[in-house]
Amino acid sequence: MRQQSGFSLVLVAVLVGLLGFAGLFALRVGPLYFDHWVIQEIFADLEAAPEALEGQSSRQIRRDIDTKLRVNNLSKFVARDALGIERNGNQWLLSLDYERRTPFVAEVDLVVSFAAVAAVGEP
Repeated sequence: MRQQSGFSLVLVAVLVGLLGFAGLFALRVGPLYFDHWVIQEIFADLEAAPEALEGQSSRQIRRDIDTKLRVNNLSKFVARDALGIERNGNQWLLSLDYERRTPFVAEVDLVVSFAAVAAVGEP
């Protein structure tokens, strides 16, 4: 009599469960990282065109960044006081530290911390 080989039903169930867990994790966390990528792009655009900030006050810069966040539907996720704006000579130092929380399974939430930094202009 030959020995049977192959996947058992239990192994298939475990693999489906693991793939389902990984898929759920990716569906919950992926959009958070995409939103952070958009914020990094906003900062990169400011670094690439420092002349856009010439002659502006920190209040005007904050309003411009808030507008870009609102256009990308991100203003509800980032607290207004999370944006740091400092002047260092001719250079603006921008920082944004924030956390996002998303439900995962039942009573379990995922909390992800993000930080974006940009130095706009020449020191």
